[in-house]
Amino acid sequence: MLAELRELWRFRELLIILIQRDLKLRYRNSVLGFGWSLVNPLVQVLTITLVMKLFLKVEIANYHAYLFCAMLPWLFFNSTLLDSSLSMVEAERLIRRVYFPREVLPLSRVIANLIHFGAATAVFLVYMCVMPLAWWAIQGRLDWPLQGTTLLLPVVMVIELFLVAGLSLWVAVANLYFEDTRYIVDNLLRVIYWLVPVIYFADMLKSQDLGPLPAEWAYRLYLLNPLAMLITAFRKLTMPPLGDLGQTGITGEDVALLCVATVVSIGVGVLGYAWFNKRKWGLAERP
Repeated sequence: MLAELRELWRFRELLIILIQRDLKLRYRNSVLGFGWSLVNPLVQVLTITLVMKLFLKVEIANYHAYLFCAMLPWLFFNSTLLDSSLSMVEAERLIRRVYFPREVLPLSRVIANLIHFGAATAVFLVYMCVMPLAWWAIQGRLDWPLQGTTLLLPVVMVIELFLVAGLSLWVAVANLYFEDTRYIVDNLLRVIYWLVPVIYFADMLKSQDLGPLPAEWAYRLYLLNPLAMLITAFRKLTMPPLGDLGQTGITGEDVALLCVATVVSIGVGVLGYAWFNKRKWGLAERP
């Protein structure tokens, strides 16, 4: 694996070129361009917020901000896996003719989406800083929502990068051999969306009656899913606590579960890279 990483480093300029290409082609000839990376989650957030507030009568202060915060890591996960599933198929003719480390194809999609993730997060944080100042100027009262732990968000983003990169490498090569993979992944993502705390809060499990399973154990088992823990950590590090039915602040238990998610994510990244390297040189012989 170290030899493969050294080879990848030799072709780093190709990786950079592919990242630039992915960033340029995604919104080519569109009016908003890069702005669509912000419009897409914003539309989803507004739609869900209206449904929750008007029809389901969910009374959570600033629910849209908590929803947008969780939507950012979810969209990075969702968009990257979908993009990576097509990365090898779209470059099949190039793979047959030119030598280069094949992993640069899915990894370029991963890093391009990471850049969009970082930009969207930066815009969200600016919004969360500007709005309290605007209300302070109007009403004379300052309610600062961002936590000091927001500075730790890059750590969570790097952990998720390992998880997403490992899964993307697996999906990319699997789809080249079995093209139904991308459709399976698309449908799995629709299910996973409801199994991770995007539109709801993981802490709600602590107050639910789940039969023979104690609520505390249900909470821990739920957050053994690394994606669920990363989304929870991303939101808890950024947004203030809401109370028993919302979200609590980051706790020692959350830190322990985040450590588990870190180990799992790094393991997925390493195993995904190893499996990809084992199969990548057979891609040119694919019928």
